[in-house]
Amino acid sequence: MHNFVFFVYFALQPGIMKKSILAYFLTVSFFFLSATINSQDIHFSQFTQSPLTVNPALAGTTVWIRAGIIARDQWRAVHSDNSNNTFTTLGASFDVKSKKRWIKDARKTEQYRQSGDNGFGWGVNIYNDRAGDGHIGTLSANGSLAYQIMTGAKSMLALGMQAGMMQRSINFSKLYWGSQYDPGSSTGYNTSLPADKAVAGGDNSILFGDLSSGIIYTYKKNERYMRGNDQMDLTLGAALFHVARPRYSFVDSEERLYRRLVIHGTSTIGIKNTSIALVPGFMIQQQGPNQEIYAGSMVRYMLKEDSKYTGYIKGASVSAGGYYRNRDAFVIAALFEFSSYGIGASYDINVSGLKRVSTGRGGFELTLRFLNPAPFLFSQASFGK
Repeated sequence: MHNFVFFVYFALQPGIMKKSILAYFLTVSFFFLSATINSQDIHFSQFTQSPLTVNPALAGTTVWIRAGIIARDQWRAVHSDNSNNTFTTLGASFDVKSKKRWIKDARKTEQYRQSGDNGFGWGVNIYNDRAGDGHIGTLSANGSLAYQIMTGAKSMLALGMQAGMMQRSINFSKLYWGSQYDPGSSTGYNTSLPADKAVAGGDNSILFGDLSSGIIYTYKKNERYMRGNDQMDLTLGAALFHVARPRYSFVDSEERLYRRLVIHGTSTIGIKNTSIALVPGFMIQQQGPNQEIYAGSMVRYMLKEDSKYTGYIKGASVSAGGYYRNRDAFVIAALFEFSSYGIGASYDINVSGLKRVSTGRGGFELTLRFLNPAPFLFSQASFGK
């Protein structure tokens, strides 16, 4: 967190941005790769496709309109009995700027521009998660509001808040308890015996409110001429989820949800006069005693750009790359983009101790995304003029 604040301060000083931006980004991305991984909340390998689960300040900050759905299926190899007890997560999100600060008809002006004034962005996100034999379910619905402050022609600072409701549920009958241990049984357990007394009066479902906040810094330098591919953008952020630490125990205890601190960054770095761009990213999450470190990069190849005048030719690109989630998995990922639409896929190759039973098979993830404006139109302008 101190490193993030240090960077934002110096990044805003004249003349330092260009020299420090890439070096700092790479340093933060890989500095913490010696830590262990665990988690209490859900996580997505394609975290950039589920922005509001990463930081509420992303609502309407880096795009005008964005919508997407994401689906994750994990640890299916562990359940060879086809019991349908795998870990599955389905999410959807939508965010938008509160007012049209983009000129929509870019083909007449030959560029997208923003007016350069401050403003709001808002968004909503929903996800439904089910985990393991007990069918532990988490249904979350949140609304996000961000306020964006222009700090220069190419930079912006955004502050965001998120509020919503979360429901957790469990099926106690699907679980085995110490009180059901029966050495005389062929399986060692007798499910006709009563469950543990601790859950006798437990709730199958609980509902509680949730509150989160975040901050984002963005820098954007667009290409100077058509097909120059010398653009560069950067997003760095920090967020704190579950600020009030809501009680979330199914039984009569005061167990509370740990706060989750997220530090993250993404960038697009065009290789001048080529069709190639590097798209690195990282995410560091700390939740109670658990920590997740995730870093890697995609390589994007531009198949074609949008036609400059008519708009009949739609831009397209393909990206491929990989990430490493520390002591958990290598992730291979691909993304195909056409005009405003994108479809992405990733697969986790498990390298943790669980690989003995998972045989290296982790999780498959699929995303569908819509952006407006499309990311392929030539634009000389950044945030300002």
